[in-house]
Amino acid sequence: MSMSNREHGFAGIAAVEQSAVYALRAAKEFATADTPERFPPDVPVDWQELTLVVEVDVAGEHVWGTATYQGVVRKQQVSQLRFDADGFEVLRAFAGTGDRLTIEHDGKVVLVALPQPIQRAEQVRVAIDFDTRQPRAGFYFVLPDADHPDRPAHAWTQGQDEDSKFWFPCHDAPNHKLRMAVIVTVPAGMVSFSNGILRNIHDAADAGKRIYDWQIGRPIPTYLLTLVVGPFVEIIQQTEPVPVSYAVLPGRQEDGERSFGRTAEMVALYERLTGVGYPYEKYSQVAVSEFVFGGMENASMTTQTDLTLHDARAHLDFSSEPLVSHELAHQWFGDLVTCRSWSHGWLNEGFATYFEQLWQEHANGPDEFDYARMGAQRAYFAEDSGRYRRTIVTNRYDEPIDVFDAHLYEKGGAVLHMLRRKLGDTTFFGAIGAYLRAYADGVVETPDLRRAMEEFAGVDLGRFFSQWVEVGKGHPEIKVTGAWDSDTRQYRLTLEQTQDTSGAPIFAVDVAVDLRFDNGTSELRNLTLDRKQQSFWLQFSEQPKLVQVDARGDLLATWDLGLPEPQLRALLADGTAIAVRISAAHALGARPSTLNLTALRTALGPHQPWMVQAEVARALGKIGTAVAYDALAAALHLPHPKARRAVREALSRFATPQCAELLVSGLATGDESVLVEAETARSLGATRASTAFVALVAALDRASWNETVRVGVLDGLALLQDPRGIEVAQGYLAKHYPTLLRCAAIRCLCQFVAEPARVVDILRLWTADTSFRFAFNMASSLGNLGDHRAAGVLQTIAARAIDGRVKKRAHESLATLRAGLGAGKQVDGLRGDVDALRNQLRDMADRVDQADQLRRAAGK
Repeated sequence: MSMSNREHGFAGIAAVEQSAVYALRAAKEFATADTPERFPPDVPVDWQELTLVVEVDVAGEHVWGTATYQGVVRKQQVSQLRFDADGFEVLRAFAGTGDRLTIEHDGKVVLVALPQPIQRAEQVRVAIDFDTRQPRAGFYFVLPDADHPDRPAHAWTQGQDEDSKFWFPCHDAPNHKLRMAVIVTVPAGMVSFSNGILRNIHDAADAGKRIYDWQIGRPIPTYLLTLVVGPFVEIIQQTEPVPVSYAVLPGRQEDGERSFGRTAEMVALYERLTGVGYPYEKYSQVAVSEFVFGGMENASMTTQTDLTLHDARAHLDFSSEPLVSHELAHQWFGDLVTCRSWSHGWLNEGFATYFEQLWQEHANGPDEFDYARMGAQRAYFAEDSGRYRRTIVTNRYDEPIDVFDAHLYEKGGAVLHMLRRKLGDTTFFGAIGAYLRAYADGVVETPDLRRAMEEFAGVDLGRFFSQWVEVGKGHPEIKVTGAWDSDTRQYRLTLEQTQDTSGAPIFAVDVAVDLRFDNGTSELRNLTLDRKQQSFWLQFSEQPKLVQVDARGDLLATWDLGLPEPQLRALLADGTAIAVRISAAHALGARPSTLNLTALRTALGPHQPWMVQAEVARALGKIGTAVAYDALAAALHLPHPKARRAVREALSRFATPQCAELLVSGLATGDESVLVEAETARSLGATRASTAFVALVAALDRASWNETVRVGVLDGLALLQDPRGIEVAQGYLAKHYPTLLRCAAIRCLCQFVAEPARVVDILRLWTADTSFRFAFNMASSLGNLGDHRAAGVLQTIAARAIDGRVKKRAHESLATLRAGLGAGKQVDGLRGDVDALRNQLRDMADRVDQADQLRRAAGK
């Protein structure tokens, strides 16, 4: 399951100046003393088969039918059968003999009384008739309305975490699996998609309706059962060795090919890496509207958001492949082998995140792989420092969705990469295959993975799993210093763990040091750091040219490179991997001498990898001097759109008329990339120039994929803080606008901290809109106002929320307000202070730079 779209690049997802908000928020505990411990429910009956016979009335938001279960008793004896059934009508139940059974339904759970107790190992069969109208979750109906008269009517289910119980009776937890068949009657003009193979299609008795008979042969948990109904167009990509297809709503076929066209290659890669064949009868993807996640890995049939479908222009620097590869990986990790409880959800999501990155390695090479991992690490670091720090495995949470965060996804993926580096490719992937084969069709916990890896590799991994997954929190923060001793011919490398050990332990980690010499030779030293500070004396015949510590960013750690500046410049220019070059760029950016600025400017040149260009641009932006500005202005038209976007982003730090004029011109001219164009708008707003408002509003007439440009404009208006922006943003709250644009309007309004009463009054009118993305952005953004009047709106949102993510964000924002840590006027004041300090520092740096140049000239 893809939670948001993380690296996937959906326009407008990132909150404006979120770092400023985080700076005012103390990192909170993930769980409080009142947070309950969660354990898997009992499984008194081993249900082995479910046959779900239903009819779906899409226009009426209605589904009804019969769920028939067959299984074997596990307990000593059972006298009643329990099923989760929340918010719908349970009509009647029948035994396998056809006798009617007594039921008791409290609105959340149905108990079916048996005529006499059934003993262990005896067979049991029960059929339950149910009727579900307008379910609150689990089954979603997307319909045309006054605001969207042309929207195709369709419906889709979403079971994870525990939402299947909202539309049919089931054991709604991941700790039990069973085989399933779905026989569904659909309206005229519509088709259906579900798990497994399509055994039959035939006409129903009612004219125009059709009956689809689906069956999946391997057992899966009920959260992975899926059903999609609508006027979809299916494209068959291949029929063997694994049937692969995708389906989209009419008119999106070309966009679908751009998004899903390489799926079959991904299947082949994952089969090769794991040594385990694709486990199900087919693999299909269906793109639906208003989906509440990025994607959902239902066994054999993934539901994808239609937001990932994109046109040729967006394809310049946006790809669906991270999302597609992530969801496909779940067919092995999460579907074939499933976490027994959500506490161990990283066994699903950590693996999918890492295999998503492995696809990047295969398809786009080591640089893209390393940069994808770097981005994932940064997402985890931001959550760890800005929201909370927790162990990856925890059973203390309010709702299952709470644990689906950057610790579960990104940190989980990073842990697997470190395990790969520790064991080596052959052993790591061999052990993964052994793990999959050992637990195929079963449920697992973290110790199961550890045992499988240990048995295959012949090594003990107790310390590794303890410090990274089960007990330890956080990560090492390492300062690196080094110097060459010409007398002893030794390089002294000192590594110091600087993290607060009250919140994270002293880690025991392997650190690879790659050394390069002028004569073309190299040496790799593998060091063990297991104390707070350790010095290593490395003997060589000559001084190393490059000292590359963790050159590819394999270790989940933050690095403070305190190496001499000549060594940092050498790393930036000649480092053998982008991670070490990027680390050097940021280290040099913190020491903006003339030589260092020259080195950064050179690394921004047209023939450098775009990732290095992007990070060098960000480093120059932080420097903020006239020389840094000139370097960025000269790089405005770099060939790669992602590098151009980073240059625009870096220019947001220069609140000067010269920069504003450059960005006004750039916005008027536009760019081949919609994402670059949107970033230009954001940066223009950040300049606070008097000419920015008119230029930004003029760009609101530009249509683009997922409203990317208009979202960028609204973000720019939020940064500009011109009060006229409030009225502009308010206009885009209307329901006829696309969801992403409405969400950008919310975020924009909540940045106007100087007028909290006006903003609260505007947003109070929209609390009845409980659609996921809209409510989530309301819950996430209102806390930024730092005004007590926002509390009532947040309480209303939390009370009305259906999705647990909305509740959690609303509660976090409320806690922020109550603790007096809301960004509010503090952020507004900070912005002014930061702008003033930035200008002072820029002037000082320019004077220092001039003095440095004069000294160098005098010394020639």
